[in-house]
Amino acid sequence: MTVQNTTLYNHALDSRGLRRLHRELRNPSPESLGAVARQFEAVFVEMLIERMRATTPGNSLFGGHGVKQYRALLDRQLAAQLSQGPGIGLAAVLERELLAHSGLSKDAPPSPAAHSLAAYPRRLPAAPAPADSAAAAPATPAKAVSWDSPESFVRSIWPAAQRTAASLGVPPEALVAQAALETGWGEHVLRCPDGRTSFNLFNIKAHGGWSGETVRVPTLEYRDGIAVRESADFRVYDSLAQAFADYAELLRQPRYAEALNGAGDAATFLQGLQRAGYATDPAYADKILRIMDSDALRLGRGEFKKTDRGTNT
Repeated sequence: MTVQNTTLYNHALDSRGLRRLHRELRNPSPESLGAVARQFEAVFVEMLIERMRATTPGNSLFGGHGVKQYRALLDRQLAAQLSQGPGIGLAAVLERELLAHSGLSKDAPPSPAAHSLAAYPRRLPAAPAPADSAAAAPATPAKAVSWDSPESFVRSIWPAAQRTAASLGVPPEALVAQAALETGWGEHVLRCPDGRTSFNLFNIKAHGGWSGETVRVPTLEYRDGIAVRESADFRVYDSLAQAFADYAELLRQPRYAEALNGAGDAATFLQGLQRAGYATDPAYADKILRIMDSDALRLGRGEFKKTDRGTNT
């Protein structure tokens, strides 16, 4: 049994592994949701094998308790092996659905620390420039790059989204929702090796003649409907304003002309982005539309207070 077999076996087919997975899902991440999908497939495959065994007449000469126990262990091992790699395809479908309902994106790299939004500000570099050094660059204010809730993320980027959306003729809500999907409401903005934020809210890759700074990170792409792990270089910006300006410049390329034609409608705009290949996720536009309709986006814009929805927390 390989290491991968052992990991899958321990997680999917024993109670301790399932309890560990349950703890991880208290603060879900794209990785933990993918693990849930894979573990569910392993359990489902084991159930299929068990039912197949039940439909066969068996052999009275080899039907003792020891043989049955051996067959159960064998079936469990078969389930673990059949669920490796692409498996039977069930895990990929479940993973897409879980990500869609959670509003998370696998295109962004995993966070190295806790997955809660509350933990995000604590991971920011805290090395201010010396006060008496005229040559030292001023430290970036923490409030410019950290958000302690989805609502604060929306409030922070809403003015820049409005300006950029007006220049493109698109709804600003679509840009905010796209940034929320790409970065997990700001929690997973790409970071440079030294800890600096990239300000890359839209996960724009470093191609198309980009000559600025870049950061290379792992990513998940969909090739012919199959999720594939890859690495890619992404752009690094000096500010949120530069990030939005570059996003607008990117969308003015001929490739996205269809998306901007009649882009006053959010669904038309986002589906046009998807057809133009902005992202390889086949459910990209639908995920952004769901985020646009979320309470977090409405709260961030100040459309209503939490108490208006019957909650006091």
